[in-house]
Amino acid sequence: MSIKNSPGNIVKLDALFFGAHPDDVELFCGGTLIMLADSGYKTGIVDLTRGELSTRGNLKLREKETRKATKLLGLTVRENLDINDDNIENNEANRLKVISVLRKFKPKLVFIPYHHDRHPDHINASRLVSDSCFYSGLVKIKTGNLSAHKPDKIFFYRNAYDMPVSFIFDISKAFRKKRKALQCYASQFYGSERKEPETYISSKLFDNEIESRARYFGFKIGVEFGEPFYCSDSIRINEKNIFDI
Repeated sequence: MSIKNSPGNIVKLDALFFGAHPDDVELFCGGTLIMLADSGYKTGIVDLTRGELSTRGNLKLREKETRKATKLLGLTVRENLDINDDNIENNEANRLKVISVLRKFKPKLVFIPYHHDRHPDHINASRLVSDSCFYSGLVKIKTGNLSAHKPDKIFFYRNAYDMPVSFIFDISKAFRKKRKALQCYASQFYGSERKEPETYISSKLFDNEIESRARYFGFKIGVEFGEPFYCSDSIRINEKNIFDI
């Protein structure tokens, strides 16, 4: 599914979030997205695949769930690149797909999964989008009439495994709404009575971990809930913003 602007009225985004599968962004950094959208920033999600190999649910149901979550999140745009689930290769064809959306929406910030995780799709998605952000800035790579664009910053979000942390975003005001967004994906997460095999993310243990993790990272910055991010670039601090850290 997708929410798209008309060709002559494409909106530049403040922040664009990439996920390997529908529900990845909501799960791992949905609170941050909600805080930005609710503050008036233009936000978008690009799902690389349709999650067609998910153990639970089916494509028709997953698309319905994604539409429901998208409406709740207040996104400016959501697109799906139709890359095959379990085959997120960092090849020229896939890079051009990612480069095209980067150049179309020209985001200032890009959020992508960290490249160390239990799920190969998350690892491959990280490498694909990270490389594409670089190549998107090269003028000799052509994508029709879309001009070159390189995001100001790439922020990596945490998946299952630990990662270095550059900063933690306070999502205390957005956590309940994040929970509601995840509940839109009833086929994937704990809480619905489905006659399908239990998976890693549909277990009660994982459901508890969602809140435990958010509370843990919130505690580290003195708030109720938080989401961690890593930036491989240095982050500029000056006399005007140092007191806001």
